[in-house]
Amino acid sequence: MKALCLLLLAGLPALAQMRDPTALPPALRAAPAASAGVGEGEAIRHLVFVEGRAYVVQRGRRFGVGDRLDGARIERITEQAVWLREAGRLRREPLYGGVEKRPPPNSKEKP
Repeated sequence: MKALCLLLLAGLPALAQMRDPTALPPALRAAPAASAGVGEGEAIRHLVFVEGRAYVVQRGRRFGVGDRLDGARIERITEQAVWLREAGRLRREPLYGGVEKRPPPNSKEKP
């Protein structure tokens, strides 16, 4: 019994240095702030379509074309991006970075 207690006590410093397996790695914790483009550090993540009109959903509220979102006016909303006008400049905020919708290779549609 004493040997078992000594063995457990010897392993305590190693247990204290172990990483919490449920915590996000540091690289993932910092990623959203770095990729955010809208105002207060919040990237646009959600769209909703109601009766044919597109809306951005941010902080539990719906914002449509013409509404102001974190100081920028929403000019256009599509399935892939939201166009915002701020300080006279128009910028495109992609919803899915690195993903681009294209027609199938055998399609006759023009990109």
